[in-house]
Amino acid sequence: MLAKLVLDQDADTSKLTELHPPVSWRKQKDGKLVAYYKAGSEFTGPQALALCRTGQAQPADDECAKALNLNATQIAVLQVDYQMDNLGINLPDDRELFRAGVILGYDAKLQYKPGPNWDAYQAAKTANENDEDDI
Repeated sequence: MLAKLVLDQDADTSKLTELHPPVSWRKQKDGKLVAYYKAGSEFTGPQALALCRTGQAQPADDECAKALNLNATQIAVLQVDYQMDNLGINLPDDRELFRAGVILGYDAKLQYKPGPNWDAYQAAKTANENDEDDI
């Protein structure tokens, strides 16, 4: 069974064994080095299946896909939910904006990071506000 991570993930180096893929290292703002697995890192066996069930990975072979027993849409939903959790997008309205491509998450000031559909959303919102003013 084989699965590949969909996002970079921090790694707890105190728990590493030879069964894990190699880790990469990045420097945080405070200068501390942090171990992480790059997106696309491969995991095998029961761990691969567990990562797929939480949306952290996608099946990379037929055995994993069959054991997961989910269709492509169900897998995609799990992965988007995991991305939102990872970005700290917890409010239901914000999760809908993320799913719609309106936001990509939040910046350091917790303001929206505009997504590819931001301008269309803002135009529709303004048009709706103008319609309400006419009532």
